Amino acid sequence: MSKRNERMIRVIELLADGEFHSGETIGEQIGVSRTAISQYIKDIQALGLDVFRVTGKGYKLSQSIELLDEAKISTALTALSESQAPVTLQRIVGSTNDSMRARLQAGQLLKAGEVLLAEAQTAGRGRRGKSWYSPFATNLYLTMYWPLNRGMSAAMGLSILVGTVLAETIRASGVNDVSLKWPNDVLVDGKKLAGILIDLEGQAVDSAHAIIGVGVNLSMPDWLEMPIDQPWTDLQSELNNQPLLRNEWVAKFIAALRAALMEFETHGLAPFIRRWLDFDDLYQRPVNLEFGERKLQGIAQGIAADGALLVDVAGQVKAYHAGEVSLRYDPS
Repeated sequence: MSKRNERMIRVIELLADGEFHSGETIGEQIGVSRTAISQYIKDIQALGLDVFRVTGKGYKLSQSIELLDEAKISTALTALSESQAPVTLQRIVGSTNDSMRARLQAGQLLKAGEVLLAEAQTAGRGRRGKSWYSPFATNLYLTMYWPLNRGMSAAMGLSILVGTVLAETIRASGVNDVSLKWPNDVLVDGKKLAGILIDLEGQAVDSAHAIIGVGVNLSMPDWLEMPIDQPWTDLQSELNNQPLLRNEWVAKFIAALRAALMEFETHGLAPFIRRWLDFDDLYQRPVNLEFGERKLQGIAQGIAADGALLVDVAGQVKAYHAGEVSLRYDPS
C-alpha cells in the first residue's frame, strides 16, 4: 500500500469513533501538515464515507463505524472452535478475488479456507464483467481460497453451496424473508442483499483452485447514492436497526462456509441442494432464460444434482448450467 493510502487509512481510523478531530491533531497523528488534511478528507469522501467539517471543532464522520479487525475476527473464530487458516485484512484493494488469484499465480502456498477481507474495493467485480460497487466500511468484501483436488469438475454447483450458507447465516441473524435466485444472488423480499463470484484456476481433471468471492450489503448509509441497476437492501435495514456487529457476523460466516466446504469434500453437493430448496426464489414460478440472443420461457423446477437450473419448457424438464434468469410476470 502506498504511503498516501496508509495515511488516508490512519485518518479513517481516527475518525471512526464519530467524534470531532481537529485538522491540527490529525496532522500530528499521521505526520503531515494541517493544510494537507483537507485533501485526505476529499479522498476519504470519494471512498463513500460522509465526512464534514465544523469551524473550530474539526472533522467528523456523520456516524461512527465499526472497522473490521483481524484480531477480533480471529478471536471470534477461535471461540467457534474454528480451524485457524489465515484471515488477512487489507483496507483497500482493487478486487479481493484478483488479489487472491495474484498470490496463487505467484506461487504462494495457500491454506484451505484462507480468507482475504477488504474495507473497500476500487475494482470490484460481479458476474459477466459487471462492476461491484464497494464503498468503504459499509459492506463485506471477502474472498476465500479452497483447493479442488479433483479438478475443476469438483467446482460444479459451488455457488449453490455458498449461496445456501449465506442465506442460512442471514436468516440466523434474524432476517426471515431470505431467498436465493439461481445461480448466485441472495435476496430479501425480492431485493438483492448479496452476490457471489467464483473464479477457477487450474485443470479440468488435475488439481485446481476455487477463489470464492462474496459481497454482502451490511450497512449502506441512506445518503449514499448507489449506482445499482436493481432493487437492493442491506442487512442493517432488515434487522430493523438492531446493532449489527460486523466482526462477529463476518466470523460466523467464515466459520459456516469453511464447515460447509469440508462437508462438500465428503458428501458432495447433495446436502446443499436440499437446503437450497428451503430458500429457492424461483421454484415453480414462470421464468425467462437468456443465452445471448437466444431466449426461452418455462417454469422453474428447482436444481439438479450438479447445481444446474431445472426448467419445464413446454412440458419437458431440462437442465441449464448457464444463462441469465429472470422472473416472467403474466400481465393477466
